[in-house]
Amino acid sequence: MALSQDEFGVLGSLVVRRNGRSVPVTAAKHRIVLATLLLDANRSVPASDLIRRVWGETPPDRAAQTLPVYVMRLRRALGEPPLIHTTPTGYRIDLPPGALDLHRFEAAAEQGAKLAAAEDFTAAADAYERALECWHGPPLADVPSESLHETEAPNLVEQRLRVISELVDVKLRLGRSDEVVADLRRLTAQHPLRERFWSQLMVALYRVDRQADALDAYRQASTTLARELGVDPSDSLRAVQHAILTGDPALHQPVASTWAPVSQLPAPVGNFVGRGAELTRVTGLLERGTATVVVCGPPGVGKTAFAISVAHAVRDRYPDGQLYVNLRGHSTSPPLPTSAVLARFLRAMGVRADHIPVDEQDLVAGYRARLRGRRVLITLDNAASVEQVRPLLPADPGCSVLITSRNELRLRGTTVRLDVLRGDEAWKLLARSLGAEAAVTQFDALGELARLCGYLPLALRIALGNLVGSSHVDVASYVEELRGGDRLAVLAVDNDDTAAVRRAFDLSYAALAPAAARLFRLTGLLPGPDFSVFGAAALLDAPEDVARGLLEDLASAHLVQRVGPDRFALHDLLHDYAADRAEAAGEDLDAARRRLFDWYLRTAVEVGDVLYPELGTSGPPRMSPDEARAWLAAERASVLAATEHCAARGPLPMAWQLINSVSGYLGSHGHHVEFLNAVGAALGAARAAGDHDAETLMTVWLATEHRNLGNLRAAQRHLRAVRPSARAEWLHVGLDGIVHLELGELPASLAAFERMAELAEVEGALPHVRISALTGLGAVWLMRGDLVTAESFLSSGLALAQAADGVNIEAACAALLGRCSTAAGDYARAAELQRYALEAWYRSGARHPRAEAMAHLAAALCLGGEHAEAMRTAQRALALVQELGGSRRIESEVHNALGLVLRHLGKPGLAVAAHLRALELATSSDYRYGVARSHVSLVHALSADGRRAEALRHARVGRDLASRSGFGEFESLAAAALSDLT
Repeated sequence: MALSQDEFGVLGSLVVRRNGRSVPVTAAKHRIVLATLLLDANRSVPASDLIRRVWGETPPDRAAQTLPVYVMRLRRALGEPPLIHTTPTGYRIDLPPGALDLHRFEAAAEQGAKLAAAEDFTAAADAYERALECWHGPPLADVPSESLHETEAPNLVEQRLRVISELVDVKLRLGRSDEVVADLRRLTAQHPLRERFWSQLMVALYRVDRQADALDAYRQASTTLARELGVDPSDSLRAVQHAILTGDPALHQPVASTWAPVSQLPAPVGNFVGRGAELTRVTGLLERGTATVVVCGPPGVGKTAFAISVAHAVRDRYPDGQLYVNLRGHSTSPPLPTSAVLARFLRAMGVRADHIPVDEQDLVAGYRARLRGRRVLITLDNAASVEQVRPLLPADPGCSVLITSRNELRLRGTTVRLDVLRGDEAWKLLARSLGAEAAVTQFDALGELARLCGYLPLALRIALGNLVGSSHVDVASYVEELRGGDRLAVLAVDNDDTAAVRRAFDLSYAALAPAAARLFRLTGLLPGPDFSVFGAAALLDAPEDVARGLLEDLASAHLVQRVGPDRFALHDLLHDYAADRAEAAGEDLDAARRRLFDWYLRTAVEVGDVLYPELGTSGPPRMSPDEARAWLAAERASVLAATEHCAARGPLPMAWQLINSVSGYLGSHGHHVEFLNAVGAALGAARAAGDHDAETLMTVWLATEHRNLGNLRAAQRHLRAVRPSARAEWLHVGLDGIVHLELGELPASLAAFERMAELAEVEGALPHVRISALTGLGAVWLMRGDLVTAESFLSSGLALAQAADGVNIEAACAALLGRCSTAAGDYARAAELQRYALEAWYRSGARHPRAEAMAHLAAALCLGGEHAEAMRTAQRALALVQELGGSRRIESEVHNALGLVLRHLGKPGLAVAAHLRALELATSSDYRYGVARSHVSLVHALSADGRRAEALRHARVGRDLASRSGFGEFESLAAAALSDLT
């Protein structure tokens, strides 16, 4: 890459060079401002960020007045033409391509990744080495900003280490193992906790016939991890050790497998005792080869703890991964649908969201195909029936399944029944927890406590929750209390497997302070698998700090368990017990449940205000976009469970209100199967309630999800199945217009958006209705090739969106305007508009539209002559859309942009391949506009590659399709190309 006369550097000491001469920036604070702008070059940096970088978290009172002075002096130092510009929110430094060492590093690293993916390893190694040559020391070495060194510098170092690791991978694939051994010795010494370097060192040593040294490297890594972190080596590192010990031929293969081992096992239960015979039997079965084992027994007997202990014991025998799921077969929460489990497993095994089917039979087939030839252990916890388990069984030998259930499931395999602990095992569990002194001085009392708990592990652990931590453990007194319960009640449940558990529950519950007891009772109302401190506060109608303190009390008593920061869960039996206690106490359960559901809904609406402000906000946002997405990720399962609860038991309106509040997130983050299940339940609730507005709304979301999945015809069928109500008509009509647009049915799309424009005039209509109508109309006329009309609609839409602070629709208008400018040949303006859209979508967190905007930015840059930057942008777009999955339409646009760039870089063969992939994607998703674009693009690429006959065929097909569909621009381009070719 030819470097600009301007050169800047942050990968080492700060480098500033203008027009080939060094520019001194001696003032420390000036250096901080410049470094901050360079790290976000070509993007606006808010003034608040610059102030924080310069002065830290407690800036002086006049910081806002001083910052512009620093910027002015930097401008003077840098000279003409000016590089630093003022933006509405801060400042931006504009750099030409190749001027910043960080950009050169990123571009070369991306090129290396692309070449490695194409298996051109020699060129990939060269690219990675060029990337590493951009480094000249610790990043920002002479920039005295604590904030930058705490946040930005570590990220830069991490990128460098990742590239080093990828370079080593490439060299290993090229057979240069002896060359990398010395480098890896140095890297493992400098970064002893990075297991990837240890793994690469082991493989390199093994390949140069130094097996003993390779195993010694594993021992060094294991010792270091244990000493520094107190953990064992990861599954992947252990898998390499196992492969070396067994002489696995795969270690000599030049290309690594694309399979990424996954481990979903929960942490082993502490203080696990007993079960020696059962452990030996089950671990033996799973270690010897393929096996299906069902562990059954009464509730509270420790089936889950046993299964997790076994799974950890045999994990070395399953180096390709360990899958785990709680099927909730005997939970008060809704059982997990089989389709949701399969989708979850496929995501965990690295399958892209758009490759995960919705149909259950297709899910089963995809799941079994993914497991074929692998050694994976699948643990299915808390299964209710054979029907729930059977679709989750792998079809291929090599994988094993470990199932827990209260029932003896009739499956081919081995059934192991767990009963209560033996008396000595139960005594040992108590003694270990209470300490040596209690074991000696209260030997008999411990034995009696074990007997009264029925030797049942859950009852024993609940009893320990009341004893552990006391200044003086008086087991005998506790035993007397346990004996003093209602003997008639005890006798009435002597044949009940849960009797001993309930005796322990009673005593633990009785020991609670009234406020903690009330919170415990109310947890029986929770619909999801876990809950947060904030949800508990809503149940109680109390402040969060009060709820947090009470939950700590319940956790200390082993009545709830911590499952994450500020998150808790209950055992199924405790959930049932809490619900029974709530009924018996005469709580106003409907009011408490309503408070919880109102909190879910209220917070979800606030999240929507942050992520989708153009739909109208309920007040000033109280969280950042990152916090909003984090809340959705944490509460997704609970909100979905609450939706299904309300759909089944009421209040029915809450079902569709909840799912409506989170629909945008679920559809855009790959939770397609769960979303479809929940929307289906909410749609049923709307129909049962006779609420036509809600039915229309849920139908629109159902159609939206099918559109997200690329099934435009299915989306159209759902829209046609409901006659929209007046209040929800604009949503229905808007989506109908989008679906027609993407199908290339322009007259129908135009009619829909014109109708939407009429609805925008209705009193009380949201500004979003008019803006969306203008955006849709602009898109239709853009496809028709009438750029003047398209720009008129889109410019009006953009102005309204900016006034309404509608960040997502604002970005959409800007991106479409950018495409108009590209078609008109104004490439500089096109690039500016696409960057504007990208910045807006970056703020909103919408990643799929960002990938599409990057594709059109790459096209504008390429046609404007900025080929290197266009290539980097197209590669980033491709990496993003393939990471996200879920949109064959957008991926088609990205491949067409990549093909355009490749053709202009003189690589017509690669361009043809990119356009053919775009054509395949567009065809498979009924994206007719993309099909026409691909045919026209192929004409130019094939012509450049000397393949005239093929070019002629695509020109004719593209012209005819564009003519039938009304795609004016493509019809003209295809006709012109056809004329040139003939």
